[in-house]
Amino acid sequence: MIFKMNKTLLLICTFSLNAFAMPNSIIAIVNDDLVTFDQISANIKPNHTKVQKLVLVNQQINLILQLQKIKQLSITPKANAINDVLSNIASNNDLSLMQLQSLPKFDEIIDHVKQSLSLEGLRQFIVENLDIKLTEAEITKQFLKIPNYSNKLEQQIKIAQITVNSINQADSLLRSKDDLVKDFLIDLSEKIKKGDSFSTLAKLHSQDASYKNGGESDWLDLLKLPEVFQQNLKDLPVGDLSQPFKIGQAWRIVKIIDKRSIDNNLIELKAKLVRQKENTYFNNWIKKIKKEAYIEIFDNKL
Repeated sequence: MIFKMNKTLLLICTFSLNAFAMPNSIIAIVNDDLVTFDQISANIKPNHTKVQKLVLVNQQINLILQLQKIKQLSITPKANAINDVLSNIASNNDLSLMQLQSLPKFDEIIDHVKQSLSLEGLRQFIVENLDIKLTEAEITKQFLKIPNYSNKLEQQIKIAQITVNSINQADSLLRSKDDLVKDFLIDLSEKIKKGDSFSTLAKLHSQDASYKNGGESDWLDLLKLPEVFQQNLKDLPVGDLSQPFKIGQAWRIVKIIDKRSIDNNLIELKAKLVRQKENTYFNNWIKKIKKEAYIEIFDNKL
């Protein structure tokens, strides 16, 4: 069972005992691990029936089985992932990271974060090789559940760019930096039109971080780009180069690699359906390892 972050839960005494808990006792055995009453007592309410308590016991058993698999597979969350989650928790609670670290419950918070990330890592490990196919019937059925759905296409482009914001002016002290940079980019454009590799020239000359990828970008929403970008790229055919243009202090030439129209609502809907299928597969996997495990529940203690 994968727990989601809850900022209130993490900053209150998450593991405090319920006022109605009985003295701690062993209520189940899961392979070599134990389930104790303390582990479920915080979620037990005065009016809970034995059946409801058994549900909590089985949730704890599922958790223990996953933690056992995590240990077997040596799944460990990366330090940067832990730090990112801690930063989000601090931000969501209007705290600095240092203030969060100073809380008395910080050790419990970080243990909870590590466990949550490890559980998500296990889930990803189990579902990563699934080849999930969605049928048109499944997609249509999901669409029918969305009130007032409208098919809204958004224009996206993939580009490569060479960006220059400074240049050696030693040889042309009488010319402005803008003129020098613009002429330099025009020269590069001529070389590209004659067959030189855009990617190679970007790696050699571009002063934008994208130079590592030969200047190439991911898919970009055209209407979310700066207006100057839109003006220079809107009618540019795929494969063509823009004229040099300036944004802020930097000049650039841009090549359109590809264009597409997408329905973001459709993409989100498909992602939701895929996630549902992954969850079903993962839950069935938990049921399978549960059948293979040694489990004994002492329901007379509930």
